[in-house]
Amino acid sequence: MSYLNELKPAKVLNLRSLQELNESFFLQRSSDTNYFSMKKPENNLGRIVFGLQTADININPTVRFVNCINKNKRYISYQSFVIEPKDKATGITVVMIKLDDAKNFFCNVRILPLNTLNSIADPEADSKLLTVNLEKAESILKVDITITPSNTGEAMYATHDIDVSSLADLITSQNSIIDLKRELEFEGSKLIAHYCQEILDIVVNENTLNPTLPVLFSEDYVLQLPLDELKELVTAIIITGNISTEIVGSNVIQNINTDWTAASAFIGYMI
Repeated sequence: MSYLNELKPAKVLNLRSLQELNESFFLQRSSDTNYFSMKKPENNLGRIVFGLQTADININPTVRFVNCINKNKRYISYQSFVIEPKDKATGITVVMIKLDDAKNFFCNVRILPLNTLNSIADPEADSKLLTVNLEKAESILKVDITITPSNTGEAMYATHDIDVSSLADLITSQNSIIDLKRELEFEGSKLIAHYCQEILDIVVNENTLNPTLPVLFSEDYVLQLPLDELKELVTAIIITGNISTEIVGSNVIQNINTDWTAASAFIGYMI
């Protein structure tokens, strides 16, 4: 029996909050020189990369604001991010988020377990953000989650779509496909929803304090958040990407490449 589309509580009571996790690491912001445009240097001012650094483990996942396209489709209503569990990792995740007028929060996750960022990036695309082209990906797995407030104010979530068919050649049995979808649907989606509902709290709180701000996840909106809240949002996005990479890595990729183990170590440390 599938529980897709059924609303479930988004908050996991035994997990540390983003505010508590903030005490475990440092957030570093740098110019993204590896993906600067040579043709239009004026675009490079908006190309930044955030990295999380901890004192206890030598794992530094990164996140970038990106423009995301696929077969000439541009996801202009979403703010998109690309997450690497470590620098130049094979196995990355694209997270696209948006908030509609009804306060429904959408988190669409695209897992690319066989690609590096460099293989899908187009630094010379005319944009102040780095452009990534999903059409170049070898395999894309999909998880779409919606967070919505209930009548009592409790955040609820539903997982609308899970697609792992692009890895069919690597999955040797029907049971393995079922196991992968089940883990993404249950453990993965629940963890992602927990941190997404904390992002929603950040936005609601900010717009209560500043009601003139547009409720949009543009780069400018995110970057003007107070530092602690920016750090929390970036952490939630990085956790979302690493959860997704770890689940696919441990279930399917395994020894094809082992870069996903950085995501596993990070999630074990943070959660």
